[in-house]
Amino acid sequence: MKNLHMLLLLLLAVPLIASAQSIEVSGGYAHISGDGGVDGFNAAAAMWFTDRVAIGVDYDSAWDTSQLGSFALTQSGTIVSKSHLQNFIFGPRISFAGLLKDKKTFLPRLWPFAEMEIGYSHLGSSLSEPSQSISQSSSDNAFSWMIGGGVDYRLSPHWVGRFKLDFLRTHFADEGQSRIRLGIGVAYTFGTRGAKAAAEAKKKADEERAAMEVQKEKEELARCEECKRQAASEAAEAEKAKEAQKRLDEEQIASQAQKKATEQTEQQKQEVRVKLLQQFNRVLPTTDTPRGLVVDLGDVSFDSGKANLRPQARETLAKLSGIVLNYPSLRLTIEGHSDNTGSAAANQALSEQRANTVRDYLINQGLDSGSLSAQGLGIKNPIASNDTIEGRQMNRRVEIIVSGEVIGTQIGH
Repeated sequence: MKNLHMLLLLLLAVPLIASAQSIEVSGGYAHISGDGGVDGFNAAAAMWFTDRVAIGVDYDSAWDTSQLGSFALTQSGTIVSKSHLQNFIFGPRISFAGLLKDKKTFLPRLWPFAEMEIGYSHLGSSLSEPSQSISQSSSDNAFSWMIGGGVDYRLSPHWVGRFKLDFLRTHFADEGQSRIRLGIGVAYTFGTRGAKAAAEAKKKADEERAAMEVQKEKEELARCEECKRQAASEAAEAEKAKEAQKRLDEEQIASQAQKKATEQTEQQKQEVRVKLLQQFNRVLPTTDTPRGLVVDLGDVSFDSGKANLRPQARETLAKLSGIVLNYPSLRLTIEGHSDNTGSAAANQALSEQRANTVRDYLINQGLDSGSLSAQGLGIKNPIASNDTIEGRQMNRRVEIIVSGEVIGTQIGH
């Protein structure tokens, strides 16, 4: 077994010596689970082909010694159990140097890596009873493989502290055993890993620094002219700001004047509206609504089932006309309504006839025909229930909607 180890190491040493700057050696504590758990050391070497790719060789030697106690049947002394596990494995390692780049913390010093190795393992076990000089031992060799990874912490350009955790699979006695392999140690590289990248980074930084110096000189030369242009620009901007403020002040004064005039106009409209409402209510019932002032002629202004105005209604409309004539900008919309007694067609026709009769009479009283319109709405807009006599009487009505800018309301005709 020892001769085989020496031969393999010699075969690996020749190419490693030829490229010594890429060689890494490491060692440290190792713990391997299984068989009660064994502790020992790890010795390893690796050759880095690039800053990220290497071939590694690991040798583990771990053992466990246990006191099993006394067996009552044989009355023998203390039984000592010894286990010795050795792993000789090799394979590729991938480094992720530079993955963590936060310059304000320790993270850039951490270089994660992953590895996968194969080889063989040797397990030796023995039982002995020292007082009787009795011992028994056995051993087995098996194929093994490992996959895992860890992280290096850069202590210096050559030295790193290393922690790794691997899954180790051994095949003793033609059966597979799964083990956890924990290693803590240090590694030394004869060359400097990342030297090429560091040199390129330094070269790039130097070039950037030189370019910054040239740019700084150009900026210094241009600064005087820039200061002059800036001073002239600031003076021009100050003049513009002064003119803009002057215009703003004038606009605010004009806006305030316009607002005051609008408020006065609205106040005048409200005063006229209130005055007209009072005057109309002295003649006929009038309501102030969003549509305008609604004057209700009711049903008693006409003969039953007819569109002829009664004498009292004519007198009332004449008074209404006298008030409206004082406000030429007013607009009047006459709407005829009916209850649901009889057919809808007859009620529609009667409501139209009554609305037209009121419009024609107001025109005869001197109102401008262009400011008047009439329409019949039939039974469409009842204001009370048609199930009672009182309700049907309220629905048989003619309404005059008075609107116009002078009272703050305008509707279309």
